[in-house]
Amino acid sequence: ATFIKNDLRLLKRAKRARMAVYMGIGAIFYGMIFLPSEEILGSGFLFFGYLFSTGGFLFMFGSFVPSWDSQYYPLMMTQNIEYKEYLNSKWTLMIIGTVISTFLASFIYSFFGTNAVYAVLAGAFYNIGVNGYLTLWAGAYTKSPIDLNSSANAFGDKKAFNAKTVLVGIPQMLLPVLVYFFTSQYYDHLTGCLAVAILGTVGLLLKPIAFNLILKAYKTEKYSTLEAYKTN
Repeated sequence: ATFIKNDLRLLKRAKRARMAVYMGIGAIFYGMIFLPSEEILGSGFLFFGYLFSTGGFLFMFGSFVPSWDSQYYPLMMTQNIEYKEYLNSKWTLMIIGTVISTFLASFIYSFFGTNAVYAVLAGAFYNIGVNGYLTLWAGAYTKSPIDLNSSANAFGDKKAFNAKTVLVGIPQMLLPVLVYFFTSQYYDHLTGCLAVAILGTVGLLLKPIAFNLILKAYKTEKYSTLEAYKTN
């Protein structure tokens, strides 16, 4: 609870953190970009839009954990802080943001039919059950210090993108789209959405295993992260 309170204060007071919130809200409307061109681009691209509409805040905020705390990260590491509690608080905040985005997106896209709502909900399940872990795991390799008082450079600097973080993008974005595309081609739209949602549900059930792997990555990268933040 203490960590979540600190993060809520961060989102309220810091310009850079508020920018992540604004971009997450804007991402809710991302699916509308693909709606007019569904017949040209196909249903797979449209599903990608729905997936991103519920995961905007998750990606914008989670990709820069622990960089949000870069200004006092060395001090944090000298305190009696459980890494697992720290990471769980970040994950919880990301999930709260995803749930709020899902409610808003479901209402907005309900005007475009039930198929759109099914896709939004399927994307939400996948974001919560899979992308939440992947985004948090990728953060261990970001090592990009953040100036909380500046809203510039919203996507971070070049350190935020490396081979490991790019590889994470494959199961984050490509996997659910492929699962939906092939399943919906053989069956129908609803079955494709259910297949993606099932992946997310399985991910939720495997949370203890996923968090152990994430925790190991953060501990392994701890000292190189500290070194990167000290050079800021």
